[in-house]
Amino acid sequence: MPIDNTAENVAQLRADATSQLKEINDELDTRDVERFKTNDQYVGFFLQWNKDMASAVKMVVKTLKWRKEFGVNDLSVDTLGEDLFKRGYFFVLGRAIDGSRVLHFRTGSLDKKERDRNMKLVAFWFERIQRAEPGEKITILMDTTGSRMMSADSGFTTFIIECCATYFPGMMKKIIIYNLPSLLNAFWKLISKMLSAEQREATAMCGKSDIVKFIDKDNLTEEMGGNIKFEYTFPPFPDDIVSK
Repeated sequence: MPIDNTAENVAQLRADATSQLKEINDELDTRDVERFKTNDQYVGFFLQWNKDMASAVKMVVKTLKWRKEFGVNDLSVDTLGEDLFKRGYFFVLGRAIDGSRVLHFRTGSLDKKERDRNMKLVAFWFERIQRAEPGEKITILMDTTGSRMMSADSGFTTFIIECCATYFPGMMKKIIIYNLPSLLNAFWKLISKMLSAEQREATAMCGKSDIVKFIDKDNLTEEMGGNIKFEYTFPPFPDDIVSK
């Protein structure tokens, strides 16, 4: 069972983690340290994904180190390049039946040669949503249409899983793998072994005929058998998320 997100546990995690963070101060972004010290809700995210305090502390340290290495606080349209956003690889559109926002990943369109840049784009989207709507969960819809064995990228897929499990804990409601080509079934079985039992339970594979079990037609594009006439354009972002 996850650790209860109580004021007492928040205070304990903050105290236990802060003592370790002080030892690696040069490896951290001061903005993240300040957020961890002052934002109880942010600290609580690490509690709900761990079964004991020691594991939660390790996750805090790992996440805050990664955030500086990856430059998460400085990811923006300007730093990543407007051209990347115009491609429409990732966008928020509609809601799942459970009420969570749907973050679309058009993974079948990604260029494997730009993995590092695309990984930063993934981090940008997780950060944008979590900052704007802290505590809200999302459904990740990975549209694999057009994927080929040569373009399958286990490193990129593993990074998405790591974002859900560690770097942005408690944010994922469900991952939907949409339209996976049969040639990539073995690839996905390999990836699924990296998932925890909880993550596997929160993962679903479907096509156009059964995606409505998770997202109704009024929240799906016509491409997926839904009622939304959607053509991605940027700028601005085609959503109602208010950045903070």
